[in-house]
Amino acid sequence: MRNTVEPGRLQAHVNWGQVIVLATALAVCSLMLLSIATARMSPQQPASARPAEYEVVPETDVMIPMPDGVRLAADIYRPARGGKPVEGKFPTLLTRTPYGKGDGKLGEGAFYAARGYVVVSNDIRGRYKSEGTWRLMTDDPGDGLTMVEWIAQQPWSDGKVGTFGTSYPGGTQHALAEMNPPHLTTMVPVDALSNCGVAGMRHGGAFELRFVNWIFQIGAPNSQAALANPALQAALIENGRRIREHVDSMPITVGNTPLKVVPEYANWATEALQSGPEAPFWHVKGMSVVDHVNDYADVPVLHITGWYDSWTRQVSMNYEALSKAKRSPQRLMLGPWTHGGQGSNVAGEVEFSSDAAIDLTNLRLRWYDHWMRNDENGVDREPPVLIYVMGTGPDHKSRDGRLMHGGYWRHEQEWPLARTQKQSLYLNPDGRLTTERPGQASAPVVFTFDPNHPVPTIGGNISSNQGLMTNGGYDQRPRDDTHAATNRLPLSERPDVLVYRTEPLTEDMEVTGTVNVHLTVSSSAPDTDITAKLIDEIPPSPDYPLGFDLNIGDSILRMRYREGLDHQAPALKPDQAYPATIPLYPTSNVFKKGHRIRIDVSSSNYPRFDVNPNTGAPLGQGRVRRPAENTIHHTGGASYVELPVIPAASTP
Repeated sequence: MRNTVEPGRLQAHVNWGQVIVLATALAVCSLMLLSIATARMSPQQPASARPAEYEVVPETDVMIPMPDGVRLAADIYRPARGGKPVEGKFPTLLTRTPYGKGDGKLGEGAFYAARGYVVVSNDIRGRYKSEGTWRLMTDDPGDGLTMVEWIAQQPWSDGKVGTFGTSYPGGTQHALAEMNPPHLTTMVPVDALSNCGVAGMRHGGAFELRFVNWIFQIGAPNSQAALANPALQAALIENGRRIREHVDSMPITVGNTPLKVVPEYANWATEALQSGPEAPFWHVKGMSVVDHVNDYADVPVLHITGWYDSWTRQVSMNYEALSKAKRSPQRLMLGPWTHGGQGSNVAGEVEFSSDAAIDLTNLRLRWYDHWMRNDENGVDREPPVLIYVMGTGPDHKSRDGRLMHGGYWRHEQEWPLARTQKQSLYLNPDGRLTTERPGQASAPVVFTFDPNHPVPTIGGNISSNQGLMTNGGYDQRPRDDTHAATNRLPLSERPDVLVYRTEPLTEDMEVTGTVNVHLTVSSSAPDTDITAKLIDEIPPSPDYPLGFDLNIGDSILRMRYREGLDHQAPALKPDQAYPATIPLYPTSNVFKKGHRIRIDVSSSNYPRFDVNPNTGAPLGQGRVRRPAENTIHHTGGASYVELPVIPAASTP
């Protein structure tokens, strides 16, 4: 089937690198001459995207054979004039998705094809119109390789293939890159699924329940069986709406939930929940970039993610590994966004400067134009890292009732930043967070972790959260729809949340990088969880009479993985204390003068993470839950947070 699409024009809010250096104070001019890495950036005025040159003709449902005989469905968007494809060879952009290829209506397909690219949108194996059985990421390395090389052999292809896609379609880009396709030219993976055993799915040994949510609400209702049977699809959609009841009733076992009618999804969920981070399940190609760097294609890659995305840590891991191992340019862009939120300057209850929102479609176009059309647009000459530094706003309510947290863009020469100074703040038994170590006689603090009454999740680095929880930045007080909340009191009032805060800061402090929380822990249970959350505690104001406790980052450690994610350590002994390091997702935030830096410690963050039953049962199989007495030790600085502080003199 063919039809003609007249593409519209998109307006750019910011172009990668097309930014100008603001004037800075004379006191730091000499330092800025030594390093442009500290230059504060401000986007130029919005400019029109490169104009369309062509009409667009899509060809839908092209069936492309894989080596095993399974055929994958694709739509092909070609530059056209007069309703017919233009003769000649063009560079091609490929996206591989589990969400439906678009059936000739993909906006990005029309946009890029109108500007001189062929665009191929492909349903991955076992999804929508592609044949075969869905197995998350397992077949995407080989299928992606075949797709790239099939494209290169087509008469309309000039042999250059680039890729695009966000989230799962970002992960399919990494998967095919791990097969090093000869004709792969460049990639732009955004918020990309990767390194799933470290975080994103299995996280510090715990499991991110958002992906159980994905299985119930996105995966199963759009399975091939459901798409072929409207009654089944309707039933699975209704079943997915009960996601809060499903996660409250874990463990999930094969054959005991309505997912039994789509066994590939039930099987995946069960295996994932029962496989620890050391299992091969998480280390195969497609699931992990850092395990396959040597096989990864040496091509220019623009890595994009946000401070409140579910894949922030994993994307930064990819950039760090590939920028060291590859000769081709690697670029990293870190904005203040939630998952897929590049076009917005809002994350939950928080609002940033207007230039925080970008035109992703046009930004990618500029990248592709250089690496695939040889346009001399300066992409290759820009600093490798662009970050958004949050927290310089006025703390007032915006017109829409959100916290004006503010911030600005800044170019950097590397990630993590070379000028970072590690600063340790020590947890004291009286709740203070200080630069001085507590004394040798400092008492431990004991709290009861009851897995039947976990600490509720309020925002954070989350995606696939619909119907289950919220993502982004939030005041840490439950709302009426907060799952697992038994009251509306701030989380700091819970007896199972230990709160450690600094005195009000006497000057601004920029924290940019990965925050590590080092705790010394003992427990009455053979296994338990320890959570940590970094909070920007904003003081009371006319707009916020009770203040605003803004979550900046959080994470978890299942104590059986206290020695590392490559093995399970022996059961905890009740009379012994153990070191536990909890790395939070990377961030960039200015804790302003008058604010407090706060660390909350507990043993649950639900339903962001599955709840530890405290019994030492095998992962994903604990049917009995028992309260545990968990202890945080303070003697001599036994527990502390390590902050990546950027010296004030080095920032504009």
